Amino acid sequence: MSVKNIILYSLTFLIIISCGSNSEDLTSGTQTASLVQALDQELNPLTTNPLNWSDNDLAFLDPIADKSIIALGEATHGTAEFFNSKHRIFKYLVENHNFKIFAFEADFGESLLINDAIQRGATGEIEELMRTKMHFWTWRTEEVKNLLEWMSEYNIGKSKENKIHYMGVDCQFNTYHPSMVREFLFSTGAPFISSAEQILDEAETATQASFDSYNRGIFGSYLGRLDALQDSITTHSIDLINASSEKEYELTIRMVKVIRQVSQVRFARTIGDYSYNYRDQYMAENAAWLNEYFNGEKMVIWAHNAHIGNNSKFGRGIAMGYHLKQDFGNNYSSIAFLFSQGSFTAVGSSGNPNTGLGEQVINVAPQKNSINYVMYQSTEAAFSVEIEKLQQYGIWNDAFVNGIEYFDIGSTYNNNLEDFYRVFSPIFYYYIIYFDKSTASILL
Repeated sequence: MSVKNIILYSLTFLIIISCGSNSEDLTSGTQTASLVQALDQELNPLTTNPLNWSDNDLAFLDPIADKSIIALGEATHGTAEFFNSKHRIFKYLVENHNFKIFAFEADFGESLLINDAIQRGATGEIEELMRTKMHFWTWRTEEVKNLLEWMSEYNIGKSKENKIHYMGVDCQFNTYHPSMVREFLFSTGAPFISSAEQILDEAETATQASFDSYNRGIFGSYLGRLDALQDSITTHSIDLINASSEKEYELTIRMVKVIRQVSQVRFARTIGDYSYNYRDQYMAENAAWLNEYFNGEKMVIWAHNAHIGNNSKFGRGIAMGYHLKQDFGNNYSSIAFLFSQGSFTAVGSSGNPNTGLGEQVINVAPQKNSINYVMYQSTEAAFSVEIEKLQQYGIWNDAFVNGIEYFDIGSTYNNNLEDFYRVFSPIFYYYIIYFDKSTASILL
């Protein structure tokens, strides 16, 4: 028996779980050992290298494999185990359950450029496209490259209907969208190209400057011009479709909407308006649009735990997962990924200045009021567990009701562990996939 388990089974005292800075007794009388015992009865053991998971290991996913959308989270944006898990899970869902789309928390336009190579089976182009077109360092990793190269290779020799797609749902940049719309309008001979160019040029330059010279009135007028461009495209839909295709037309209309989304997200940040979570609403809208665009083909979403949860109180707004749960109901399901210790890639920070992008390390045990603390004492170093099964145990249900927490890091880390614990709700996710140890992702 490991040292970890000796500690677990020698516990004879009660461990009171408290909520971070709140000293209130949340789970009076609860023994951690009992929580662990219940967990060990319900978990599905997994090896610590996800790329070695067999189809039998992943059969626990079969009950949710009929969903339209399965979202896969991550507790850091830089853990190799999380990334490799998602690679292996998507492969399983493609090969066994006919999933066709992998939608990332990544720029809509950049993903179209990468997906073009994937559709053509141009595996040799993937790394260069990642290096030159991806905005976020988080996805410019060896792990994601291996996934995208597998997707490209999978498509070789497949019919158009049987190919898989890499898409983006995020809305933070207008680097590519205006030029893509412009190219479509030129190629189809749109009669309103002159006025379209003016607003597309404005979208490029204003977004790059984060709308820092715009007040609410000027910004409202700008949005009106974007809406007028969309109306022009819609008015000439028959001619534009005849000069291209219905799918190209639909994609162009969407890109105009994404330009608007990006503009709203950027402007809100510039004026310090955080009263509403525009970004998550728009990511959910883009995911729903992809479901329609691909005629209901089943889709996996890759994003942070915080985005995919069925959470109506994400920061000052609503999480993408809550919107999708409202729209898709039981056809949406999500899986959180958690860990306890180890290394991960993130931007280090100390106060306001950051200390640069690199490998961060956590070498202490999780705090005692957390799911991570319980899972760290399990008999298994990696596993999946269905949350509803844990709720069948009174001791776990009490822990959920009383505010047990979980550990979640984004793209930055300041070495202050308490800042990254938040209250867990069993309605957030369907499964948890857990690893004792995280290993830093490998940047390209």
